[in-house]
Amino acid sequence: MLLNWGLESIKWMRLITRFEDISFLTAVKAVVSGITFNIITPNQMGDFAGRVIHLQTMNKWRGSLVTVIGHFAQIIVTLFFGLCAFAYFGERYLDITLWLPIGIVAIMLLLYVYFHLHRMYQLIKHLPFIHKIEMYVNVFDRFSSRQLWQILLISFARYLVYVSQYYLLLQFFKVDIEFVPTIACIIGTFCVQSVVPSFLLLEIGIRGLSALAFFTLFSVNQEGILLATYSLWMINILLPALLGMYFIYKVKS
Repeated sequence: MLLNWGLESIKWMRLITRFEDISFLTAVKAVVSGITFNIITPNQMGDFAGRVIHLQTMNKWRGSLVTVIGHFAQIIVTLFFGLCAFAYFGERYLDITLWLPIGIVAIMLLLYVYFHLHRMYQLIKHLPFIHKIEMYVNVFDRFSSRQLWQILLISFARYLVYVSQYYLLLQFFKVDIEFVPTIACIIGTFCVQSVVPSFLLLEIGIRGLSALAFFTLFSVNQEGILLATYSLWMINILLPALLGMYFIYKVKS
């Protein structure tokens, strides 16, 4: 948990310090506050509000848009590995003749947009309605390719930590599957969870169902699969969310 959200805090701090100097501790408070808001809002929408309440001088809307960049990088990493898992399962269970090339093209387009945010901004800033919000969206013009690479690499490192956590929990709960299928199932589960709209109770159900859909292809230990899945949720979501409640209270008070 500490390494996972520590990396996310470093990523957010690197993004925000382009506009406001914040400490690592402030970034940690912001990230766990975002997790708290996530629990009570659909599709991680609360994450933006939870983070920006800790900003002192930066406009909150601009802070939210900068946060989008970090989320965008994490989504690219998740979908890239999800595509790899899709290819693994497709070779065995599905006809991927059409869908795999489409997925590759989609990932390439996302990467192009990500590394050319300044060009996207230059394209849209002349639209009639953009001038009203240009003071907010111009944050996309402030990041170099090198800085975006750093954010993407941090997102990659955080993804590896998350996968490692899941793998160790599966081993702890005696879900005995060979290494490569286990990693493929973990990645597939993460990919489904990232693209399916969710809310608290629905998210808990989706986590269990998606995990069973993949892992039961190789193991009959459903109890171990669910215990590992929900233990991961408690470690990475529930416990930080409880800590975030305290930090939100301190801000409001």
